[in-house]
Amino acid sequence: MVLRYFVPAVLLAVAPLPAYAAEPPKLPAQVAALQACRTKPDAAERLACYDKAVDVLSAATASRDLVVIDKAEVKSARKGLFGFTLPRIPFLSGREGDPDDDADARQLQTTIVSARRWNRVYWRFTVEGGGMWETTEDTRAFSDPKPGASVVIERGTLGAYYAKVGRGGRAAVRRIQ
Repeated sequence: MVLRYFVPAVLLAVAPLPAYAAEPPKLPAQVAALQACRTKPDAAERLACYDKAVDVLSAATASRDLVVIDKAEVKSARKGLFGFTLPRIPFLSGREGDPDDDADARQLQTTIVSARRWNRVYWRFTVEGGGMWETTEDTRAFSDPKPGASVVIERGTLGAYYAKVGRGGRAAVRRIQ
């Protein structure tokens, strides 16, 4: 009886999601005004429009109402935040279907800066960029994470993360700092 009402309710709740996901991010008003100048047919009018729009855009960036970042800065921010549970932020979560953005979200390839054993069977290690991770399972296959060693941390299912040092085995890890 309950299932009879549950399935239609779930379908109604999920139905609007594809339409929401397909919407492109909204441009800031300053950028939209700049792009609108292209539609001006008269060259003098278009130039005046561009001059005005650039002045507004420059004022917005100077007052930090509008911040412009490049792809390298976004990749650096994603790398520094890998392993933390964050709200869905458009410039940090990437574009759906973009192979570069998908790869950034799935794994982190970096170098170990320091490592130490704790509680006899677990490891705690720091990677370049300052992230601190610790193993969450007793596994003898996990290689001794020496400073300078290469480590790959991958996102698993249901919020799990796995680390592999060099050619050693994988171990479940969590980010603690």
